[in-house]
Amino acid sequence: MTSGSQQLRPTSINWLVAGQPNAFRDRYGALTDQEWLDLLVHSISNPKIDGIDFPGFPAPEFQQEIHGSADEVALREGVEFYSFVKQRPYLAAKMAPRSAFLDFGTGWGRIPRLFMRDFDLSHIYGFEPHLGFCFLARSLNPYICFLNGNFLPDNTLPPDRFDLIVGWSVFSHLSEYSATAWLDEMARILRPNGYCVFSTWGVRFLDRLADEQAQLAAGNEIHWYSKNCIESAGDIAVQQRKYASGEFIWFGEGPIEHYGNVCALHPNALFRIITKHNMPLQIVEFDRQTLSQDIFILQRN
Repeated sequence: MTSGSQQLRPTSINWLVAGQPNAFRDRYGALTDQEWLDLLVHSISNPKIDGIDFPGFPAPEFQQEIHGSADEVALREGVEFYSFVKQRPYLAAKMAPRSAFLDFGTGWGRIPRLFMRDFDLSHIYGFEPHLGFCFLARSLNPYICFLNGNFLPDNTLPPDRFDLIVGWSVFSHLSEYSATAWLDEMARILRPNGYCVFSTWGVRFLDRLADEQAQLAAGNEIHWYSKNCIESAGDIAVQQRKYASGEFIWFGEGPIEHYGNVCALHPNALFRIITKHNMPLQIVEFDRQTLSQDIFILQRN
């Protein structure tokens, strides 16, 4: 264990938090995103700040295995996504008292802790189908309600409940069947005019795999995740052409059904799914430049 992480450290809710909608918002709501990030980084080795117990962190090795980074680096990656959301006025308007927030595919709870100063604590939720990850998230952060359900929608999540749903690096792994099912679920659980913001792989990642495949052929070492993707992709040039034509790209199915190494979702493929299944969703924005993954923003009509 490195960087002072509090491995599986359970936190307690103290008097500064109990009975208040959100002590984190009251104390830190005026901070810039950078200052908020610095505070969260400080909490890795100093879990009690201003008399408030901050959420804990799992072991760095576990974080690395889940998303390829740990501790400060993992937080910085998350804050980039957090800032992307906050910088859009129509999304920031949903980050208000009494609004409800859901982090879809929350893992150990990295992403929702970034939003802890933006919503009433009683209105912040994380959904995680992996039971062990969900238990871990609950032990690390008792301020947030973490829900466990199946890997396909099973009515665990309440209808017409959430004003803002985010999903970082979740749709980037789902099969077309699973992505379709969860998009339909997003439409069911969003409130009218609510938004869903999720990331996926796209042309940039397929181009990267093509470059790394050449490096691998030249005897150079590449990241383990890229190696797994290349091994399962087949002919990457074919995948690139299929993506360019607007097809749904998914390969590398793992031990969990409908969850694989890569989903590269073209806007045309997403639009086709939405229209084919008559989902009350519209694509508000597609961004393939700002962050490391492509971003889709959907609104429930």
